[in-house]
Parts: sequence; C-alpha cells; structure tokens
Amino acid sequence: MRKRIPLFSGRWLNGKILIISSLAWLCLAALGWGLEAPTVAGHYYLEGVHEVGSELLLLPDGRFQYFLAYGAYDENASGDWRVAGELIILNTSGGYTPPRFTLKQSSIKPEQPLTILVQDKTERGIPGIDVLVDYGETKPESGYTQYYGWQAPRTNRDPKAIGLGLRMYDLKPQWFKVAGTSPNYYVFTFDAGDLGKALFRNTPLRWDNGALIMERGGQTLRYVKGRGR
Repeated sequence: MRKRIPLFSGRWLNGKILIISSLAWLCLAALGWGLEAPTVAGHYYLEGVHEVGSELLLLPDGRFQYFLAYGAYDENASGDWRVAGELIILNTSGGYTPPRFTLKQSSIKPEQPLTILVQDKTERGIPGIDVLVDYGETKPESGYTQYYGWQAPRTNRDPKAIGLGLRMYDLKPQWFKVAGTSPNYYVFTFDAGDLGKALFRNTPLRWDNGALIMERGGQTLRYVKGRGR
C-alpha cells in the first residue's frame, strides 16, 4: 500500500495560523479597533495656551459638554461624541439661529451728531458692537458702541450705509442702506440668536497618547485628561 504523505505538518499549520491571526490583529488595530469609548471618556482641559481657558467633558453615555473663554469672548456647546478609528467625532446638538440686527427706528435730533444706538430686547444699550459708516468714500468710518451708542465726529456728511458686526465672535458686518434719508439718530435691536454656540459638525479630534488634539480657528488645541488649572 502506498504511504500517504501529509501536505502540511501540524507544526507548520500552527505556525501559519499564528501568522494569520497576528496579521488580522494588526489590520484591526490599523482600523482603529484599539481605541475604545471607555478609554476616551473623561474630563479634558486645554493645555499650553496663554490666557485661554477651555474644557471638554466626554461622558460615558456618548454626550459631551464644551466651553472656551478668552477675555470677554465665550463659547460653549453640547452634543454627541463617538469613536471612529483613531478619531473622536463631535456633533453639536440642535440647529443654529444666526444673530441679527434690525433697524428699529430713525429720527432727526439736530442737537446731536450722527448717533447709532444698539439695544437688546429689553431696550438696554449694548456696548462693544462694531460700527461702520459708509459715506461713499474709499474707507468707512469705524468705531464701537458704548451703552449710550456710538457718535460720529460732527460732520455735514450724510451716511449712505451703516454696518454693524461683532468681530470678537467673527460676526461679519450686517449692512443697512440709509442713503437718501435725513435722520441722524438710529436705533437698532440685536437678537443674539445662538451667538457663542460652537458648531461642531462631524468635527474630528485626534487621539495622541491620552490627549485630544482639536483644530479650531486656525489653532491646534491640546486637551489633557484630568489636569485642571
């Protein structure tokens, strides 16, 4: 009887299985299976940015809370987070209502220079609103409001357009055409909407040895777990 010769020895086959298993594990690791939500969840603090305070709380149930403060500027957000490979993805909850200025009234006050007053819903003056006045020249006159508004140096020129914005929040000027009118006293209302709400839309954060790296506003921000200042 002819002797049957085994094509694969047990030792050879076991070695192949070990190699294939190792390769499969490496492939899974490359796909990000090594990063798990329980490892990522926690309270993170911004590190290494002078005069800026920021925190990011990743809750185990998949929700997050975020805030950042720099001088008079504040922003915050809440929503959902998830792990995608070696990235953490943030999504702010809900929609976004943009801020809006509205011309409430205009009148003539001969005793006053050109005055621009911005009020909130309770008719209180709002300081810090950026004002641009276009007289039809190459460069608009600029300034910012106080509680009593903004007043231009006395001039006989009539404005053609008035722009209101808030650079602190990257709110570009909203323009109002006033050419052909004679008032010199303008009252605007400001609806803040969701001003200060940080919009994260599938925003990726990189995992870096226990820290989270966020790209925001042209800056690289590093958040470290459990190191509050």
